[in-house]
Amino acid sequence: MNRREFLKNTTCAGGAAAMGGCKSFFGETSFYGPTIRDRLWMWGHHIDCAHQAANCAGAKKNGFKWPGRSVDQAEGCRLMGIPNNCVIRWCNLPKYPWGNYFDQFTSMKRISFGIHDGGAESTEKKMRIAFEELQPRYPNLTGCFLDDYFISADKNYVPDLKKLGKISDAVHAHNLRLSVVAYADQVGIKPAFKPHFDLVDEVSFWFWRGDSIPTMNGKVRACRDFIGPDKDLLLGLYMWDFSVAAPIPANKMAEQLECARRLLADRTVTGLLFHPTFAAALDVPSVKLSKEWIAAHGEDRWGV
Repeated sequence: MNRREFLKNTTCAGGAAAMGGCKSFFGETSFYGPTIRDRLWMWGHHIDCAHQAANCAGAKKNGFKWPGRSVDQAEGCRLMGIPNNCVIRWCNLPKYPWGNYFDQFTSMKRISFGIHDGGAESTEKKMRIAFEELQPRYPNLTGCFLDDYFISADKNYVPDLKKLGKISDAVHAHNLRLSVVAYADQVGIKPAFKPHFDLVDEVSFWFWRGDSIPTMNGKVRACRDFIGPDKDLLLGLYMWDFSVAAPIPANKMAEQLECARRLLADRTVTGLLFHPTFAAALDVPSVKLSKEWIAAHGEDRWGV
């Protein structure tokens, strides 16, 4: 099935119902439900990634020490009160297979699997894992994610559009959604990326450095204008600043959350992604404020 056929066939009465909602192409229907909670995701990493975070930029310089208990992905989502999880690999973790690792997600509403990330396997291998191993066992698998897709040491790098077209067709042929990561402050959004955004169903937009948070409102609105009014846009919210290996300070976390509230209220963004799962048990202000915000606003209606 090519993309045109996929768009035609995934309607509320058909394939999209199997994905936990109605498809949100061209604004005709919505993949997500009416509440904010239904539109919340976590960025999920294996529990051991809390220790691997010590290798992130600035960690050794700042005398990094993980400040508390780390948890695995489904537990992190439960602690936060979030129903959906993106399962994203990180470097130096074991190659597939992982035994019953995915059984922890059976009670979650939706999961998305990283097919371009820091894991050991190729994108093609990860797609086979998604299609042949995970989708038959886990009906709540609703999509595939392209993490760090636009990032390269070459500042002029533009991904291969034909290759993305093949990935997009394969993902849609399996009745799954395709999402991609974009950064406001690492690579930014270049005009040459527009055809790539056109081939995915959902863009997640991130601010890697905590110092970039004051620019969030304007840059998210510019991103919405760039990708168009109908494509799903998730705003990524870091609770841990990996650029300096420290929790996001309370005032900046509060600023992120208030900005997110406004962007949800006027439908600039479709939903939110909280990062990372393994930090969900930390006794730090950024995590506490996020939990309080979710408890206060989770049942609010989107766009109100």
